[in-house]
Amino acid sequence: MANNLKNAEVFRQVTFRIKQAQEEAIRDRLTDIAQFVTSISPVDTGAYVTSHSMVANNSNSRARGKTSKGKPRKQNREAFQQEGFSNLLSDINSIDTDSLTRITLRNDSPHARYVEDGNGNSVGHLVYTKTRRQFG
Repeated sequence: MANNLKNAEVFRQVTFRIKQAQEEAIRDRLTDIAQFVTSISPVDTGAYVTSHSMVANNSNSRARGKTSKGKPRKQNREAFQQEGFSNLLSDINSIDTDSLTRITLRNDSPHARYVEDGNGNSVGHLVYTKTRRQFG
């Protein structure tokens, strides 16, 4: 009987450690993605880079979608990239990894498509294309 209790406790501890390692690996991977996507995001007004969001399990939660309209241009690149990264870290830390089946990285700024693909006047930055290429 004592051996069964001891074995059950060892099993519980091993299971807990595996779960911790799995959660840490998920958060580390998502943090790497967040760092990458913000580091390659262009900054003019800061609206695009601060509009990235990570959503778990195709949640209907609102993503960030800041407009550049009326904002000053040529803003501090590093400051806005750090803000965007902090936003994504907040998203990552709020994810329940126990029920996680899918993560969606998205940008709901009104001009996100132009930043990604460009338009007749400018070439696209391909931020999401490069991120998919880097991380699959």
